[in-house]
Amino acid sequence: MRAKVGISAAAVLLSGAGLGLATATPAAAYAGYCNGQIDKTISNSGFHAKIPAYNGNVDCYMNKGAQSKAVSALQTTLNKCYGRSLDVDGIFGNATKNALMHAQDVENISADGGYGTQTRTNIEWAFQYSGNGRWSCFDITNW
Repeated sequence: MRAKVGISAAAVLLSGAGLGLATATPAAAYAGYCNGQIDKTISNSGFHAKIPAYNGNVDCYMNKGAQSKAVSALQTTLNKCYGRSLDVDGIFGNATKNALMHAQDVENISADGGYGTQTRTNIEWAFQYSGNGRWSCFDITNW
């Protein structure tokens, strides 16, 4: 009982001083900030795509300011599937944010310009056919 009182008293003191206790945020569900990409293949089809990932896990997030291969993967998809004209430079700047907001709006999801699970599972991804280099866009929700 004494420990609970001490913790509660500390929380009150910290909040009174403008220092709240840390709480979990929605980002806590993610593996981490997207820092690379994985190759996703549609089984036996010859189509493959680069998907943003954090150390091989596609449950990652990123937003304006990110710089990585994950951003390049997203930029390619935004160009091929949503008609944007981004430089595929791996830099998540204003143009990438605006292009992502466009794609989010098209897919009727929260158009906040940030990338996470909702965006990954609802946008179409640019898949390239290994036989002739042709691009196609697919919506794959079961990753």
